[in-house]
Amino acid sequence: MTGDFGRLLAVETMKMRRAPVTVICTVIIVLTPGLLAAAAILALRANSTSSFAAKARLLVHGSGWAGYVSTGTQVMAVAVLLCLGFGFSWCFGREFTEGTVAGLFALPMGRGAIALAKCTVLLVWSVLASIASILVLLGVGLALGDLGSQPPRWWLPLGVCLLSACNTFPLAWLATVTRGYLGAVGGLIGLVVATQLVTSFGGGGWFPWAVPGLWAGLGGTDIHIAGSQLVLPVAVALISIVATTVRWRSLELGNA
Repeated sequence: MTGDFGRLLAVETMKMRRAPVTVICTVIIVLTPGLLAAAAILALRANSTSSFAAKARLLVHGSGWAGYVSTGTQVMAVAVLLCLGFGFSWCFGREFTEGTVAGLFALPMGRGAIALAKCTVLLVWSVLASIASILVLLGVGLALGDLGSQPPRWWLPLGVCLLSACNTFPLAWLATVTRGYLGAVGGLIGLVVATQLVTSFGGGGWFPWAVPGLWAGLGGTDIHIAGSQLVLPVAVALISIVATTVRWRSLELGNA
């Protein structure tokens, strides 16, 4: 049984590694936070009057490493949700859109194990992409120089990345229910809009999809996220994994 599940992991890993959507999303997650944070810092150093500099003044909270890492973390919160959201939608939705789901019924492992293998590979991808993004962020910060001697809070962007990744797991269930990735992509857009609305009304701290961004500082420095609120995205991920696995286990060949 363990060997069969290991082979499932290998197959799903190969699918993800060869998919253009995975490559594009990974590049965006890894490079965008560091580059945009560096651009914001350079714009402020130059006392630029451009529109980008005006936006940078709103994003950069503090100075030195604290301001730089905070800016990159805010970008991460958005980039991870959007990019991993597309990845999750594609991973599960492609089986229905491309008609390959019927072939999965011939495998010795159950469909629930297949869904769990997909979730495992997606989780590993999320962690590796997050770590790579933080390393690039810190590397670009060192290249910038003049950020002070205070050690960067590397754990903040890591936590934000992982929580944002947790919030994308419901898209796996949605792609299964709608039998394609377009429905899940639509759900992702709906989540982004709902996050903006809930946050604007002051309820973002208890809305799982708003928690990572608020923790990163997207709502300003006067908003504080409690430990109980940080658990919400993790709960979303666990519930979504169980729901997706159960849904895949109940798939029938006739309606797949």
